[in-house]
This record gives sequence, structure tokens and C-alpha cells, in this order.
Amino acid sequence: MVEKASCKILLVEDDFINGKIVKTLLEKANYNVEWVKNGKEALEILIPNSGDYGLVLMDIQMPIINGYEVSLNLREIGIKIPIICMTANAYSDENRKSKEAGMNDYISKPVTKTVLFEMLDKYL
Repeated sequence: MVEKASCKILLVEDDFINGKIVKTLLEKANYNVEWVKNGKEALEILIPNSGDYGLVLMDIQMPIINGYEVSLNLREIGIKIPIICMTANAYSDENRKSKEAGMNDYISKPVTKTVLFEMLDKYL
């Protein structure tokens, strides 16, 4: 298990309220969180610096580049960081599509504290 303060999590979420809630939950649990608002920003950070992060929490429906495309791009260039999909569409099709894009797992929105921390414990 990784020391929380030394484990940097990239939160990729375009919705202000969802992003603020998840970021606050993580910071209160002593995680180091960086929050970006779209997939383009995520790629700009992760491609040169993926080793700085322990995990990515990724929204699917975002402007510019969606979460599936970000994940596919990262996997195509060999970046293996755990990516957890956060989606409001909790259907089995979303789960299948996230796996096909190279995501490790998914969380349904609204994200609950219990589910979020269970997922972090699973991958960190």
C-alpha cells in the first residue's frame, strides 16, 4: 500500500461540483490530488509525467477529448497507470466500453465516499 501523502492522484472531471466533491474527499483523507477539467489537459500532464501519479480518476463525457480517448491514447503509448472511470451511466455497456478503452475499473456517479475509498484501496 502506498503512503497517501506521497501518492498523487490525477482527477479528470469537467463538472465543477463533482470535481470539488471528489477532490475534497481525497484531500481530507490526505491524498495529493491534481484536478484538470478535460482530456486534453490530462494527456498534456500524463504523457510526460505518468510516473508521478499513482492513479487517475477519469470522467467519460468531457469537452475536447473524452475519457475513452484519453485512456486509449495512454495505453497505446504504453502508460499503465490505473485508470478508474467515473460515469453517470451505470450500465453494463459503459463498463464494457471502459474496459475496451483500457480503463481498469469504474465508479458510478454520484460517487460515494465508501465506493471511492474501496476503489483506491484496490489499486493503490
